[in-house]
Amino acid sequence: MSYVMKQTYNKYFQKSKSFLFPILGYRKDANFLPIQVYMSWEGLFTIEDRKIIVVYENLKTREWNKFLMNLMNNQMFNDYHDIGNDKIIVLSFDLNCIEEDYRNVLEGKYSKLSKLLKKKIRDFYSYNSPEWVYMESFLFPDKYVTTYSEILDVEEEHIRFTGELCDLPNLEKETFKTEIYDEFNDVDQINMEPSKNIQTDSDKSGLPLQ
Repeated sequence: MSYVMKQTYNKYFQKSKSFLFPILGYRKDANFLPIQVYMSWEGLFTIEDRKIIVVYENLKTREWNKFLMNLMNNQMFNDYHDIGNDKIIVLSFDLNCIEEDYRNVLEGKYSKLSKLLKKKIRDFYSYNSPEWVYMESFLFPDKYVTTYSEILDVEEEHIRFTGELCDLPNLEKETFKTEIYDEFNDVDQINMEPSKNIQTDSDKSGLPLQ
């Protein structure tokens, strides 16, 4: 089933979670998804360290322990961090191997991401999912100039001049702060309700996906 965009996505969502976490090779429909992902950790990792800090609920089940071992065997795994809270686990992953992609996310140049990372993002959300419609527009903005122009009621040239269709990372929200580890940012990956913001290609008023 294909989906067609009806509205632009206007909420802030965690750029590290949506654009960088997928490089690790996990899928959105996996049994265990992180509570949140960050690009820096106050007092420990800065943006320049090019890491992602991934926070999970510590479920303490056999299945979870198996998945945790899988995380720690990931080639980008950097370290496990005990912050004195038995309800959550914090892991860091080193993304220096995709330094250019990391910089492009930081600068909001999502259309400039590598083919590898774009494929990982598509695989994460799964092709033709409601979320992928939006992610695709961020990664391939040229395909969506007319769609955004019609939705926003602005000239196509204005959309082309803007270049990117997604906002910059909010570095405050992209920073993990240990002292408030039980109060996570109210941001997430893109998570759409199909009936609200998009429609299937069998009932479309916008342009079909390519």
